[in-house]
Amino acid sequence: MGQVTYRGNLSAKSFPFLSENFGRSVIVRQYDNNFSRDLAPGEDSDRDLGIPQFYYAHNVMPKAEGLQSVGFTQAITGTIANVVQIELIRNSLGSKVYLAITSDNKIYSDIGGTWRYLITLVGAVTFAYVSGVNYIYVAGVGCYTYDPPSGLYPYGQLLPVVLTGITIVGPGAALGICSSYDYMIVWSGSTTAWSSTIDPTDFTPSLVTGAGGGSVAGAKGTIVACVSHVLGFIVYTDSNAVAALYSGNSRYPFNFREIVSSGGLASINMVAVDAATGSHYAYTTSGLQLISTSQAQIVYPDATDFIAGKLLEDFNETTNQFISTILSTTMQKRVNVISERYLVISYGITEFTHAIIFDLAQKRWGKVKIDHTSTFEFEIAAMGVTEIPKQSIAFLQSNGSVQVVNFDTNAESNGVLILGKFQFVRARLLGMDTIDLEDVKESGSFSLVLQSALDGKNFTNSTPTLIYSSGKLRRYGSDKVGINHSLVCKGQFNLNTFVLVFHVHGKY
Repeated sequence: MGQVTYRGNLSAKSFPFLSENFGRSVIVRQYDNNFSRDLAPGEDSDRDLGIPQFYYAHNVMPKAEGLQSVGFTQAITGTIANVVQIELIRNSLGSKVYLAITSDNKIYSDIGGTWRYLITLVGAVTFAYVSGVNYIYVAGVGCYTYDPPSGLYPYGQLLPVVLTGITIVGPGAALGICSSYDYMIVWSGSTTAWSSTIDPTDFTPSLVTGAGGGSVAGAKGTIVACVSHVLGFIVYTDSNAVAALYSGNSRYPFNFREIVSSGGLASINMVAVDAATGSHYAYTTSGLQLISTSQAQIVYPDATDFIAGKLLEDFNETTNQFISTILSTTMQKRVNVISERYLVISYGITEFTHAIIFDLAQKRWGKVKIDHTSTFEFEIAAMGVTEIPKQSIAFLQSNGSVQVVNFDTNAESNGVLILGKFQFVRARLLGMDTIDLEDVKESGSFSLVLQSALDGKNFTNSTPTLIYSSGKLRRYGSDKVGINHSLVCKGQFNLNTFVLVFHVHGKY
């Protein structure tokens, strides 16, 4: 048989989060019966099953035309240690500043891209934005507002605020705050309270001011967090979730109702608190769920199973080998939604080292590899509205450095993308001849490795010969033969097309 020219698949919506879960694929199906294409509608997630596609990636994101490597741009310099949390706060005058909180309870403000020490306050920190004012609550300590830099306080200062009618220390003490419909919400382990409609710091129960609270009807466990929602707020316990729906009645402003099928929450970090959509993404005891005020729906079970597992996989770019680490416990995890478009699930062994990112618009997965402690939606505090969501995915590192994902095609990147496993027909070997890659810059940092397997599973690495490079087209040549082959793309690339030319070899 003569040469075959084949354009590969760069539009797969998903990929296996563990490469070992990617079975043998084939270009011509023949008698394959791993699923019926007649039963797979156009939007079915199995439409790429059995077709060669990418099965490993890091520092790679989907685009409408294919897949691209991404880099990182430092937005704030890392000059401190043990940073675990960051928050953009603003006051009634419109001043904005980032606050960083460390694991040893130090609070810093970002002044001109440099962290400046403010104060040390021991306790979990939560935030609420009510009537144009940001409130900062430190569990067991009290509530504060941030005063912008002035002559006496060039880095700003935290000003204490008294929450009337709230227990700060002792049994029933307030654990955190959030906001809803211009009410400040406070929760303890078993109760919630909402503030006066006149003064957001007044929680003294009154039918006149509207302040009130009490136990949460439908709660089946200890309250872990309360999170703002467009219809009110959601109370997350360690066993289930309860919707608090705004009623418009100042005497009884919130009606509580248990959310059907909701799981329990281990930490406020497991819910996408920045999502201002009609639902929350939360990693609960039932897995990753999309939680509305009426029900909870399990979503992306493949991601849930991977994050809940005890196997972490990485790829060594020097040896071109996979590295698998078996854990004694499940992985660390954290969930966030950025710019209402990107669902970011951070994971790692003792700290976050990777994140899988789901593009909610394209409904496709990407993945980045970067050490971090949290993710957040980055906004340049000194500027106005930043209207490009691709400039908003930020990773906070333990030294206070803020790294923003850079989608620019000129961005330096150590992206890795593995495409495969390419076999023409089941019964024959495949001999690779040439590989064309489009939209790889001639001056960019890029390399290609060919992985060939004689048994279909265990591969050997070889380096194809670059035989042509002009503009954004690169052509590589190879003489390797195997049951199947995979392409390892490393460095900077922006793939919209790749074409293989091969010949069918002997039987095996």
